[in-house]
Amino acid sequence: MVDGNDWTSATPVERRAFLIGAANVIIAENAYAKKRNVAPAPVSDRLTKATDKMKLADIEARITRWYEANSSKLATPVMAVVWQDIVKAKR
Repeated sequence: MVDGNDWTSATPVERRAFLIGAANVIIAENAYAKKRNVAPAPVSDRLTKATDKMKLADIEARITRWYEANSSKLATPVMAVVWQDIVKAKR
C-alpha cells in the first residue's frame, strides 16, 4: 500500500503515474458496471464525482500539501488522504 513515506520520496512523475493507475482502475470498474447495467460501486462513483473537475496536477498537489501539513501521519495510505481531503471535503 502506498503511503506518505512513498509519496513524499517519489518524483512528480512517479506520483502522477500512481494517480493514473488508480484512475484506470476506477474507469475500468465503472465501465464494467455500465456494461452489466448495474450501478457503479459507491466508492468509485464518489471518487469520480469528487475529482471530475480536477486536473491530475491539482490532485497531486492536494495530496502533497496534506502530507506536508500532517508530517506525523506519513503512514496514512495515499488513497485514505484522497478520501479524507478530496472526496469527503467535496460533500
